[in-house]
Amino acid sequence: MTELINALIESAPARDRATVEALLGKLRANGTALALTIARILEYVDEDLVDAGVALPALAEAIDALLDPHANAAAKAAADYRIATLEPRPDANRGGTAFVVPDVPVGSLSRGRPPRT
Repeated sequence: MTELINALIESAPARDRATVEALLGKLRANGTALALTIARILEYVDEDLVDAGVALPALAEAIDALLDPHANAAAKAAADYRIATLEPRPDANRGGTAFVVPDVPVGSLSRGRPPRT
């Protein structure tokens, strides 16, 4: 797994689909909670929902924790938490900034204080 994530980091921002699929397969076969979290975030990266420049180094650290035979449960839980917070960016699938539609019509706005009646 280490070689696969390193290959993704070295080729970033481009991603080799075969490398992503191979890593996803190994993570799913591992089946632990940490491995499945890594797989979910890797899928987000592959779909451009999470910034690869931020996520790939964190995923590499999490894979190191996953594979480290001396890592205790607390270290694995910390790695899981660190990458689980990498959620998709708002409007990432739209490819741009979303415009906010105001709830108040512009015509109802006025300058200054309203006149007293």
